[in-house]
Amino acid sequence: MRAVVDDRATEGCCGSGQLHDYQLHGYIDNKALKTIGADRKLDEILVLHLVNGKDYFISVSGYLVQTAFGRKITDLVRIPEPVRRANLLVDIDQAPDDTVDDTAPPMLNIPKELWKIVDYLYQNALYEEELFAVRGAPIDIGAVRDAVDTDTPIRVSSVHSVAESLILFLDSFPDPVIPYQHYHICLEQCAHFANSRRALKNIDYSHRNVFKYVCAFLREILSHTEQNKSSAKFLSRVFGDVLLKPQLPEVGNIAKATSKKRSLFVYQFLTNDYDDA
Repeated sequence: MRAVVDDRATEGCCGSGQLHDYQLHGYIDNKALKTIGADRKLDEILVLHLVNGKDYFISVSGYLVQTAFGRKITDLVRIPEPVRRANLLVDIDQAPDDTVDDTAPPMLNIPKELWKIVDYLYQNALYEEELFAVRGAPIDIGAVRDAVDTDTPIRVSSVHSVAESLILFLDSFPDPVIPYQHYHICLEQCAHFANSRRALKNIDYSHRNVFKYVCAFLREILSHTEQNKSSAKFLSRVFGDVLLKPQLPEVGNIAKATSKKRSLFVYQFLTNDYDDA
């Protein structure tokens, strides 16, 4: 199934002759996003099962709205306006569309959507305890996505929803912040900051800037640990598995070992100052 359907209830009761309104919420996660074709069309069949009755098959269809989530970093830095505009064709396969010249220099140092999310957290969450440890509300996370896609103010009930949105946004890039071709090199150099720094310098400009920007924000959080109780080990563990990802799934002891190395690589940049990496 491409989209996960959340009906907010697993069962209900409706008497004979009564009417009952039933609202379904479709949730498309990053994994499902990658299965959607370039036409952005969604087609699903829901099954309504009645106790002591027959099953009803309900067809549901729609189109995925234009979003920055799931696009390439190199695309986003070349789109200065909100992505949700009528004349921008979104290619879920992440090939640059007709409005984006992939050979042109980037217009932005980092995706504006990343700046918007981080700026909100900077203004509202530096002293918040358990940041990136508490799950956000799905309705708020949807509101954050809409806000960054339309360049409107972020309005949510909890900063934790924005924090989770940051994780989801970074995790949605088809080529991770540390690109797949640099993954193993970065893991090999993770034990020492100087080596990690040299490995980072070999990464392309836009991806490197995103990594540096995120780490700079995390260091700002760590400068307020007396209030927010956060730690470099915790943040490096959370973001290590998002900023660095293997192209092929890892399992067992290999997965455990590389997860520690991903965390250590990020840890180097949270505990050391750098400017020209």
